[in-house]
This record gives sequence, C-alpha cells and structure tokens, in this order.
Amino acid sequence: MASNLNQFMSYKVHSTCPDDWQIAQKLIIHGCDPLPRRRCFTKSPPHYTKPVPANSSLWTQPSDANILWNNYKCKDYSCLVSKETADRRGFFKCSSCFNISQRGWDVPTNESVSAEFTIDEVLSLKPREIRIGLDFSPTTGTFAAVMREKNVTIASSTLNLGAPFNEVIALRGLLPLYTSIGSRLPFFDNTLDIIHSTLFLDGWIKIELLQFVLFDWDRVLRPKGLLWIDRFLCHSEDMKLYLEEFNRLGYKPLLWRVVPKNDKLGDELFFSAVLEKPIRG
Repeated sequence: MASNLNQFMSYKVHSTCPDDWQIAQKLIIHGCDPLPRRRCFTKSPPHYTKPVPANSSLWTQPSDANILWNNYKCKDYSCLVSKETADRRGFFKCSSCFNISQRGWDVPTNESVSAEFTIDEVLSLKPREIRIGLDFSPTTGTFAAVMREKNVTIASSTLNLGAPFNEVIALRGLLPLYTSIGSRLPFFDNTLDIIHSTLFLDGWIKIELLQFVLFDWDRVLRPKGLLWIDRFLCHSEDMKLYLEEFNRLGYKPLLWRVVPKNDKLGDELFFSAVLEKPIRG
C-alpha cells in the first residue's frame, strides 16, 4: 500500500492531476481513508455536455461524452448494457445495473420463492416517516431513483467496481457516495430514516467485518429507523451464523423472509428483512 500511496502523492502542484482514480480506490479499499488531499486539477471529459433536467434524468441513459472512459474496459455506454459484451465489460457485480430502464422493487412477489419486498410494502411500515436514507449496494442509483419519485432522498454508496457506477449515479441527478465497506460513514449519529443494502453483504463477508459494518449502520440510523437487508445470500450451513449477527443488534423484525436460491446447486439461501432500530437510553 505504501508504494500506491507514494504514487498517488507524486504529482505536480497547480497542474492537472494524474488520471489515477484506480490507485486511489485501491488505497480506500485497503483502509487508507480518507485519502490525503492534493493540490492539482482533476481531469474532465473533454466534450462534456449539459446535464439532463432533474426528474427526466432519472431514467435517461447518460451521454458517452460525460464520462471519462480511459480506465474502463468499456469505452461507451452501449458496451455496459450489450449482451454481446457481457464477458468483457470488466465488472460482474450488478451486471444489469446499467440498464436504467429496469426499475425493480415495485412488483409484489411470491413469498415462498422470492426474498424481495416492494418499496411500497416497506414504506407502508412507517407512513410519511421515511425521508432520507442510504443505499449501500453495487448500484447505478436505481433504488434511489424509485425512492426519489416517492419523495425520499437516498445517497447511494458504491465504488467503481470496473465500471462508472458513481458517474452514472450523478448523471441521473442523484447523490453518489464514494465509500468502501471499511469506511466510517460520513453521517452524524442518529440521523438517517432508512438504510438499504442489496446483493452486496453476502456470504463472502467475515463475521468481524460484518459486525463493524452493522455497528456503523446502527450509529447513523435514527431511533425507530429501518434497516432493510435485501437478499443476503450465503450457503445454507452458514445462514444461522449470519442471522445471529443481525439478531444481536436487538432490532424489531417487521418483515423477515428466508428462501432457497433457485438454481441447480440448491445449497444457498436468500435472507431479507426489514428491522426497526430500538430507542436506547
């Protein structure tokens, strides 16, 4: 990490910064967060066009001209969504994220086969109380876009995992939060109404790291706020271990569902829950 930090801090003051966000991201992932500030000018897309107006931008494909493609395998937006480029896009998490016409979270599902809850189902648990929150997921902002249409402001926390996730969130007129799973969230205590996480906190995560994540989410979530765990995936034999960590929070379960993943292996489970934070003296 020291060599990456030295490289990151090797630049000419008052000149153009190196196009080295990939080095910066490696440093963030390995705990160098916050990064040291620099006195140089960030490169911009040379043919940047004016943004699409608010609300229209939520479901409009961003212009290629507004993204710096230098450090991505894809060099235009069509590459991010084409089935023909699926094996060479450079990313695999949230593979359909860049198809921003796909809404999600709005179709009721069969409880016996699906671990998904609808947004309306969750918001009805706290009518007119959910105003601001965080989506901690590999995302291009679709959850935040649907919530915006329901008058809820969501910050979307993600890294650029091989593709321009943060740029697309911003171009949709939403708020990107560039943080890693090891980052302390930049919110004050007891301030957010809801935290949502989908298809990210899975069975790959070690228990100690999961504890740090959950306790930081608990810190920023207000009393009676909602923690929405959306399709946590792990092997069947590990589910009890992970559920113990969620139960350890002492939250009230408002919605709770564990269903098998429908594939040939049959040894994995999805867990979803909406949990209410207690008031603590």
